[in-house]
Amino acid sequence: MKLNKGISFFFGYISDTTERANLIKKIGFDSIIASQDSKFNHENGTIKQQIKLFNEVRLSPSSLHMTYTTEELPHFWQDDEIGEKIKRSIINDVLTASKYKFKSVVVHLVGEYTKIGEKRLYEILDFCKTKSIPLAIENLIKRKIIVDVFNNINHEMLKFCFDSGHQNAFDKDFPYLEYFGDKLVALHLHDNNGLVDEHTIPPFSGTIDWDIIAKQLAVLPQIANISLDYETLNKSRKNVTEFEFISAVKQHSDMLEEKINKYLNK
Repeated sequence: MKLNKGISFFFGYISDTTERANLIKKIGFDSIIASQDSKFNHENGTIKQQIKLFNEVRLSPSSLHMTYTTEELPHFWQDDEIGEKIKRSIINDVLTASKYKFKSVVVHLVGEYTKIGEKRLYEILDFCKTKSIPLAIENLIKRKIIVDVFNNINHEMLKFCFDSGHQNAFDKDFPYLEYFGDKLVALHLHDNNGLVDEHTIPPFSGTIDWDIIAKQLAVLPQIANISLDYETLNKSRKNVTEFEFISAVKQHSDMLEEKINKYLNK
C-alpha cells in the first residue's frame, strides 16, 4: 500500500521558501504540516504565502498546527479572558484549515481539566463540525489532560494526533496508539535520544523502535488515509545540508511505510 508522506514546512533551515517548497516536492513528499502563527512568519511566510507555494508545487496541506503562546495554554481551563482568547484563536485556525483544505487542526492542551474548559472545547468542536475539520489533540509531556479529555468529552470531531518523539522523551511506557488509535487523524513523527525532545530522525539520533510504531499503525483501519507526517528539526548539526537532512527524513518515511506494509501483509 502506498502511503502519503509529509513534512513540516520549516525543519531547521532559514532558506528561500520557494526553493524549500520545490525541494520538498523534488525529494518526494506529498504533503505539508503548516502553521499560520505569525511568530513563524520569518521562517515560513504568512499562511497565504505558504498556501500559494504549496499549490504551485502541488503539495497538499495536511494538518494545521494551532496558534499559541506556551505560557497562556493553561488558561484554556480557567475562567478568564485569556482562556476565551485561546478558544477564539483555535476557532480561527479551524476556519483557516477549512478555507485552505487542511485535513485537521492539531492542538496542545495543557493544564488541569475543568468544566469551563470543557464548555469551551465543546464550542470549538461544534464549530469544527460545521466546517468538517477534526480537532486533533496532541500528546505532550503529561498524559493526564489528554486522558481526561477523551474520558469526558464525546464528540465526533474530537480526534488524536500522535507525536512519536513526545512519547519517547516524556512518556515512553504509555501506549498512546493502543489507547487512542481509533481516533487518530494526524501524525507528528520524529525521534530523539529518549531524554530530550530533539525532533530528529536516524541516522542523526534516535532510540525509538520504529518496528513497534509500524505494527501499531498497521492495525488501524484508517491507516490508508493517514499521512506519514514528519515534524523534524535540524537544531544543531551545522555540517548537514538542507538536502541531506530532508533526504534522510524521506528515507526514514520509506522505511516506515515498508514496515507498515510488512504487518499489513501478515
